[in-house]
Amino acid sequence: MVKEDGFKIIENRYGAGTYQKYPVTIVKGEGAILYDVNGSVYIDMMGGYGVSIVGHCHPKIVKAIKDQCKKLITCHGSLYNDVRAEFLEKLVKIAPKGLDRVFLSNSGAESIECALKLAIKFTGRKESISMKRGYHGKTLGALSTTWNPKYREFFSSLLYSHVKFIPFGDAEKLREEISKDTAAVILEPIQGEGGIHLPPEGYLSQVKEICEENDSLLIFDEIQTGLGRTGKIWRLNTGM
Repeated sequence: MVKEDGFKIIENRYGAGTYQKYPVTIVKGEGAILYDVNGSVYIDMMGGYGVSIVGHCHPKIVKAIKDQCKKLITCHGSLYNDVRAEFLEKLVKIAPKGLDRVFLSNSGAESIECALKLAIKFTGRKESISMKRGYHGKTLGALSTTWNPKYREFFSSLLYSHVKFIPFGDAEKLREEISKDTAAVILEPIQGEGGIHLPPEGYLSQVKEICEENDSLLIFDEIQTGLGRTGKIWRLNTGM
């Protein structure tokens, strides 16, 4: 126990303190099972906020990482790479029809930043519409479209001001608020941090139609719902 307390002291002393800490020191994982420093066993109900969707230490993933580390650690985007090329091709083949280009990013928030910037640059418009209870990240652009006031209040002077928040699931409210100045509507197909809220039947199709009517782009944030987390590769592919 002294050793475990020592780890906690070190993290509390030198870590930035950005997360709430639980009094458990995890040292090993296998599948959905975690082990702490004392050998106690836990079921992992977090999965790194959805990152470990195939569990911890899956043998195929461990082998792939080992094999790649023996060949090449990193390859900048200004150079071509065999493994990256194969990955991009596979990703496009499972993506919804019409999505045939890939931007590889370091985090979900960074992908949202890219999507918002592309929408504004492509349309030449300045406004975005996001959803109440929606969560898209904590970098400045992503935070501007994240609803929860507890994340926003200290940074209000830095946030993008042209963002409207409307109720999730209310297509008529979107129809009222969207305009010819709306660059994009951004939403999660299933709201995550907001409490796992599913959209009403037909809602996503209605949002798509409303965006098309106004020449606004539609951004589906599938950072939490994509890649099999809801039972399908993409929530979008299950029918809107």
